[in-house]
Amino acid sequence: MQVRWNFKLLPNQSQEATLEEWLVTLRKHRNYALRERTEGFEFNNKDLDSIVAYAYGSYCEIDSKVEYGSCCPLACLVLTHGVIPQNLELAIKKSKIKDKKTKEIIAVNTDWDSASGIQMKVTTQLRKSLDAFASIDSDVLQRNIAKLDTAFTNFFKNGRGYPQFIKRLDSFEYKPGRVLLSNIKKNYATAYLPGIGNIKFHNSRDLSIIEDLRTCTIKRDGGSWYISMLVNIAGALPDIKPLGECQSIVGIDVGINKLVALSDGSFAENKRPETNIRTARRLSMRQRAISRKTKGSKNKLKAIKKLAKQKHKLTQYRNGYGWQVASTIVKKADAIAREGLRIKNMIKRAKPKHDGKGGYKRNGASRKTGLNRVIQDAGWGDIFNKIAWLALKAGKPVVEVQALYTSQECPKCGHVDKKNREGDKFLCRECNYTEHADTKASRIIVRKVGLVFPSNKKTLPADCGKVTLSRYQSLGIEAKNHALGIANISISYSTVGYLRDKAETLKQSPSL
Repeated sequence: MQVRWNFKLLPNQSQEATLEEWLVTLRKHRNYALRERTEGFEFNNKDLDSIVAYAYGSYCEIDSKVEYGSCCPLACLVLTHGVIPQNLELAIKKSKIKDKKTKEIIAVNTDWDSASGIQMKVTTQLRKSLDAFASIDSDVLQRNIAKLDTAFTNFFKNGRGYPQFIKRLDSFEYKPGRVLLSNIKKNYATAYLPGIGNIKFHNSRDLSIIEDLRTCTIKRDGGSWYISMLVNIAGALPDIKPLGECQSIVGIDVGINKLVALSDGSFAENKRPETNIRTARRLSMRQRAISRKTKGSKNKLKAIKKLAKQKHKLTQYRNGYGWQVASTIVKKADAIAREGLRIKNMIKRAKPKHDGKGGYKRNGASRKTGLNRVIQDAGWGDIFNKIAWLALKAGKPVVEVQALYTSQECPKCGHVDKKNREGDKFLCRECNYTEHADTKASRIIVRKVGLVFPSNKKTLPADCGKVTLSRYQSLGIEAKNHALGIANISISYSTVGYLRDKAETLKQSPSL
């Protein structure tokens, strides 16, 4: 099973300074590679009689300008006016063909290399001429180019945004097998980072069960350094239990007043880490302090670090509380039902409304901005991801149902009306059914799953007044409540029985 573990590093001052220098150089390296590819695309058709339309995978010969294939020059820039090194041998990729039986080299194929391959070769040459590149491990530089390739792949295939030039880089990555663990103790261990040295880190897991150590990412967050390890450990995830075999199910409804409402009537409170009055005021003060400082000064840098450290603590608090809530939900039942929210669409800004006179109408943009801020602070999507992971480890299914009308539908009569809900209260306009709005919504979510469980019929002893039904308690007692008519006091039927027995005892007392 492959999992990712995060640990806090404890570098000394010299190691921390080296890490800072690496991030600066890697940021410049990535921006330079991005600019080289972008210029190769923009000026590719320069000095040509006809415009060349490039598709994904194309390249051309330098001398004849003949186009081949269908590859976008952003991903393969071996073009007439693209990224071409001064030494053309770096632009050629050689592959050897071996005989399967004799394993002898039959021929050598030469082809144009990709943009990332050329830039990696050029980077290797830069390590010989520039000290800033020579101090960085070669695998780290190559992974820096590989991450840029991933950004271009996401742009072309996954519909994400075009890669942007970054002003700040906070992470770099080692290839599998490069980082070594040693001196493993109960509370701490040592990680060897090539080019950095041995660094201690806080250990909170059993590192002896690691079978294979894959990629390791070094991150800077809130003034602290962390290592994120992708490891293979013994064991496998259990099979997901079929929905028909589940004996119980719990529905959850996320909100703002209550972070999560469960179908059993319990709640998870919304702590509002960043949007509560005290924290929001402090964040606003520290943001204003940054704005007052001179641009580029040391005091401005100190103020920025102070704000980043506080936001990092709030993020850790939200993350820890989210794991607690997710763990509580997964332990409730054999299956979990949740609503399929499109959170990205829910936090969009309010659309402007033209008044037809060159101005705009009031559209509640200020209130919508505040609502968006609270929704982002709640972290609904993060809680859904945590529930999915914990349920996967427990072998429990997570069912996503449509969220349409879950807060407006009455569970008793099925009447749907927007006016049924007012804040946290639900009152059906048709049958007068009353319930907490979020709890009712979570039960509607469970009903949409379609599971039907047998009714739980309990046999209660008839001689115990605490568990006997109320209709048996009222036998032998006058139905009319005289106390209500005489003293304007309402007494329940069970209380009347107690008062009658007390009166009989007082009559038999010799003092009376």
